Amino acid sequence: MSNLSEETRKVAQRWFDALTGGDFETALDTLDENVEWINYTPVPGYNDDMKWIGTYRGRDAVLGTLQIFTGAVDVKSEKLVDLVVDGEQAAGVIHEVSVVKETGVEFEIEFIQWLTVRGGRIVRWKSYTDPSQIIRALRGDKPGEVAA
Repeated sequence: MSNLSEETRKVAQRWFDALTGGDFETALDTLDENVEWINYTPVPGYNDDMKWIGTYRGRDAVLGTLQIFTGAVDVKSEKLVDLVVDGEQAAGVIHEVSVVKETGVEFEIEFIQWLTVRGGRIVRWKSYTDPSQIIRALRGDKPGEVAA
C-alpha cells in the first residue's frame, strides 16, 4: 500500500471511528476548514423532509447540518461495515439504525460516504444511499404500511 493510501486510511478510520462513536469533536477535527460536504441532492416534493441534506462548504456549515440531523433523529447504532482506500480516495459503508424523534418510527439504512483526503484532512465528503426508508420514517409511516 502506498504512503498516500496509508495516510488516507488513517484519516478515514479516525473519521469513521469518531462518527460511529458519537465523538463529533474528533470527527469535525478530521475535516478541512473548507471541506466540500455533499449530503444527497434535495429533490423538491420527494426528500424535502430531510432538512439536513444539500451541499455545504466549511466545518461550521457541516456542524450545522449535523445538529439539524441529531435534532430530528436519534441514532441507535452506526457501524462501519467496509472501508476501501485507493490513494486519496476512501469509501466507507455504514450500517445505521435510527429513530425519527417526532414520529417514533425507526429506519434502517446502509450508506456510502466517499471521502477525498489531502494534507491529513477530509477535503470532500459525499454521501450515497436510498433515502426512502428515512423519508418513510420522517412521514410517520410504519414499516410495511402503504402511504395513503
